Amino acid sequence: MKISVDGGALNAKNNQRFGTSIFSENLIKALQLYDKKNQYKLYTFENLKPKVFWMKVRVSIEEFVNKKDVFLGLNQALPLYVSGKTFSFCHGLSYYFFPQYYPKRGVIRLNKQLKEMIKRSDKIVVSSEKVKNELVSIYRYIETKVIVIPFGIPLDMLDKPALTRTTASKKKYFLFVANNQPIKNIDFILQSFNRLKCDNKFKDYKLYLVGNWKKYENKKKGIIPYESLSRNKLKNLYQNATALLTASHYESFNFPVLEALSLGCPVNGLNSAIVPELKPYVNLADNIEKFVKNMKKIQIRPTLQSIKRLKYLFNWKNYVKNLVKLYKQ
Repeated sequence: MKISVDGGALNAKNNQRFGTSIFSENLIKALQLYDKKNQYKLYTFENLKPKVFWMKVRVSIEEFVNKKDVFLGLNQALPLYVSGKTFSFCHGLSYYFFPQYYPKRGVIRLNKQLKEMIKRSDKIVVSSEKVKNELVSIYRYIETKVIVIPFGIPLDMLDKPALTRTTASKKKYFLFVANNQPIKNIDFILQSFNRLKCDNKFKDYKLYLVGNWKKYENKKKGIIPYESLSRNKLKNLYQNATALLTASHYESFNFPVLEALSLGCPVNGLNSAIVPELKPYVNLADNIEKFVKNMKKIQIRPTLQSIKRLKYLFNWKNYVKNLVKLYKQ
């Protein structure tokens, strides 16, 4: 079969890489590795110009001229014309449930895309049962075409062996990995860290912010941002951190949680920031008191057995296998 793939998210800069770009990179690599039977045509800003009206017009022209059997819309947006079946990928509904954390124009655009996706898609692929349940609660008639396929651990995080360490062998810092968006709830993270530092046992601890968080730098308080960071450096930070912290108001999967766990780094998270599939592996909290308590004493930490289980449940070979099955349905 001939499959076309929306690769527009691949254009993101390293310090502005969202979950959608990480997803697109990994799925495209995985399709090349694990599906040798079907033919894939990747649409990117580089091989399909001009960028102006790229999705609605330029991709539509390509679809009309060179017919395909399936279109994979990796980032919710769809062209005006698709020659074959349409498979959309919905990465979450934070803008729908928490519009106050997004620019008004962006919310209008995303909701418009959502309605179009629901109407035109033959299949809608989501990463978590949480997202499926949310979609079905809004559009009850689409339940049969919403398919859950959990993401795999990012491929570039698998070439380094996982290390499991005790608290004593970890370095004295916590890690926060996210793009600078209000939905990520950075204020909660900073408040939690400041409360922790009030305990003399933790006065020497630092908080490393990975992403575009430069304005929050405060070396006196131990808050250190990393705006541009290689993936290899990030791996090392995961492996030596006391724990990864996450407190988003909403998450549909959260790649950093999966990355951290797969590399032996414990995770402390608010319930709102952890999807059901990952909750058994995470130290959970419903409020700041419990969150800080978990920072002081981490009960759940990755083991070699749990990491092996994660690699079995969340891998791209399985993702591609389950996706390819849908082509002929």
